[in-house]
Amino acid sequence: MRFRALPIVAILFVALAMVVQFAISFSLEQEHVSEVVEYKMQLAQKDFFYELLGFHNAADEMRRYILEHPFNERELLKTTRESLARYPHINNMFVKFEPGIYHGKENNYFPRTYRFHGQTISTAHGSDSLNYYARDWYSGALRCDSNGYWSEPYIGASTQTLIASHSLKIEDEQGRLIGVVGDDFTIEWMKDILQDIKPHDQAVCLIYGTNGSLIASSDTCTQESDMRYMDDKLHWRVYSQTMYPINMQLMIAVPNAIIWQSIQGRSIITLCVLIIGIAVLILLFRRIGLNEKAYLQVENEHKLIQNEINIARNIQRGILVHDFIDDDQLSVHATLVPMQSVGGDLYDFYRDGDDVTFIIGDVSGKGLPAAMFMSSTITLFRATVKHHLSPHVIMEEINATLSTNNSLMMFVTAFIGRLHLPTGQLTYCNAGHLPPLIVKDGQCRWLEMKEVNVILGLDSTYHFTERSTTLEHGEQMIVFTDGVTEAENERKELLGFDSAARRSTTDRRPDGL
Repeated sequence: MRFRALPIVAILFVALAMVVQFAISFSLEQEHVSEVVEYKMQLAQKDFFYELLGFHNAADEMRRYILEHPFNERELLKTTRESLARYPHINNMFVKFEPGIYHGKENNYFPRTYRFHGQTISTAHGSDSLNYYARDWYSGALRCDSNGYWSEPYIGASTQTLIASHSLKIEDEQGRLIGVVGDDFTIEWMKDILQDIKPHDQAVCLIYGTNGSLIASSDTCTQESDMRYMDDKLHWRVYSQTMYPINMQLMIAVPNAIIWQSIQGRSIITLCVLIIGIAVLILLFRRIGLNEKAYLQVENEHKLIQNEINIARNIQRGILVHDFIDDDQLSVHATLVPMQSVGGDLYDFYRDGDDVTFIIGDVSGKGLPAAMFMSSTITLFRATVKHHLSPHVIMEEINATLSTNNSLMMFVTAFIGRLHLPTGQLTYCNAGHLPPLIVKDGQCRWLEMKEVNVILGLDSTYHFTERSTTLEHGEQMIVFTDGVTEAENERKELLGFDSAARRSTTDRRPDGL
């Protein structure tokens, strides 16, 4: 009787095991799809952010130009044309002055440069009947802080294409309102970003405004047909995220059929293995099933961890500069040897004629979050250093951006310096980082650090201070992270600052940087 009951027990056990296996596979595949979509959304957020940062920089450059060079109509229009040449997505760069502010222009005066049918047109005129003070982009700029005002997308009157506006208010040192500067930009680039972030060929990516209107889609479809992705939860899995700072809604709809197709093949293979296992060792079937479940769980966790490590490692390798300088005037070399698979150390430099600006830093934490934060820091450095800003201004620009929406409370210690090669003058700003070493003829000394600013990423309003010194001919400056001072010798003792200094006199390229 027991022998005859074994096939029935085996069939029931196989059915139960298949249900369990299917549930586990479906759950794991859902998690995998969710992680892929979340990562794609982070990439989209990053792409949107840096595109919008360019629009903001264009308006901010114009605002600063007006404060530094007032009342020069010819140069003002020239500057607006240069902005349009640098930013291809900007359709219109404009300045709206308050009445009586601009010399000789008592009425509503506004110069602007805009694109029209492939041409770039500049105008400067005013009219008492032109009341732009009640417009949304004007009143919005007066209400907003230094980040400016971002409007809802709308159809441009002259271009008949979908555009949005970004505007900043202009105030002098006495707080007097001068006017508003801004730009209108097309959002065609959104479609390219949506195509790039699609997690699957059958997935659909959409951008909605705050009023619920469709702005852009990765597929050619109408707003009414797009609603099926939001309502049909049986066949679609929908993910949503707000895109800072424009408050548009990014939605990614993934068909559930993708998950079913992925686990179908694994389910058939598992069924065959279970049947063969029961036929050979029916008494050990339960144990085999439990082992299979545990193995799948461990394997999936290992893949997720390894995937995060690989992504972080690729981010680090791709963002760091690998072409160094070695000529008669200057020799620059750097190396990065992480203590673990990935870390948050960073370095970069930029040479402009006789000036070399460099940065070294250390992001808190490890893994993918540290690698993403490191990538953002280097990208912000590269975006600001080309504007010929001093080290403390570069530090403030990077800190203001990193401190925005920093929910994980990550931070960066950094050292930024600018070296003028003909004179050897070094201007530097330190944000909680280790002081550099100055080495010459086998002797070394620490660079003087009387003032150390706060670390980056925590206080967007902090004002950084900088110092300067002069390097003599033949001196070498070595900047490094705490990977050097916290390394252990054979006796498991930390090297510390003294050992790092002794090593620097004999080794030109210590671990760390």
